[in-house]
Amino acid sequence: MDCQNFKELLDSYLCGELAVETNHAVLCHAERCSACRGEMAARRRLRASLRRVCSKEKMSDRAMESLRARIRSEAEVGAGAARTGDGKWRRGWFAGIFKAWLLTPAAMALLLGAALGLYHLRRGESDDARRLTPEQIKALELSGSLMADSASSHRNCAAHYVNAAGPAEMPDSLREYDPACAKLDKVAAEGAGGMSLRAAHVCKFGDRKFAHLIYTRGGGLVSLLVTVRDCQALKSGAAPPFSDLSLGPQRFTLDHIALGAYQTLKRIVLVASDLSEDENAVLAERLARPVAEHLQKAEAGAGL
Repeated sequence: MDCQNFKELLDSYLCGELAVETNHAVLCHAERCSACRGEMAARRRLRASLRRVCSKEKMSDRAMESLRARIRSEAEVGAGAARTGDGKWRRGWFAGIFKAWLLTPAAMALLLGAALGLYHLRRGESDDARRLTPEQIKALELSGSLMADSASSHRNCAAHYVNAAGPAEMPDSLREYDPACAKLDKVAAEGAGGMSLRAAHVCKFGDRKFAHLIYTRGGGLVSLLVTVRDCQALKSGAAPPFSDLSLGPQRFTLDHIALGAYQTLKRIVLVASDLSEDENAVLAERLARPVAEHLQKAEAGAGL
């Protein structure tokens, strides 16, 4: 994948519309290319800003129907522009509209509005119910003690396995600690291109226990950590109900250790490394997100 392909697919990736293989290609390119990694971060911020602004506005039924009609119309125009000479699709509808409408700032503003409108239309009322307020997001901030324990686990525990030989197997102790963690190596493997699992065990720092998977990446180490989402894990000292990835990844740096985290209703999934915060965020997309989605399904299906 080159930078042009990446940019054409980025919005579809952020909407969760791509196949698993294409998602992997997008993430691998972002990991290698700092410019595209910055573009991904910028588009995330733009989408979040648009969502916050538009969530405060209510549209009338007439206005909503007009928006639907405009989106359908522009999608047809974009689709026609995106066909190659042999009739096969070369780009999605969004890329087609982008090429046709790139000429004026006003057109770009309408394009962004239409894309955001389609985003909400596709998700319907259920997305509105999941949208988090600034107060809810603040209540979900991770505690300093969890960040410190996660960084310490990576720094002190993972270092023992940098020269470990051969891929590791998942021990029975992980199933005993948390049955939902028994297959994390297989779940994470989907996004772990270029990484090798060197160790898997249960470790403890302070009063905090983690299911800890340790990967080598080039000459460096990457930790995938899963822990219980309890009151001590959150800065607020409480664990409000939360069972969806709509919060998105949380990211921070502590003592030169970059951390990226996802929350489910009962667990927190973290990726820790010595990479930059942006590079680690890409790794968190590849490793922590599929693990968090797996744990969500386990929590919903078996109450684990």
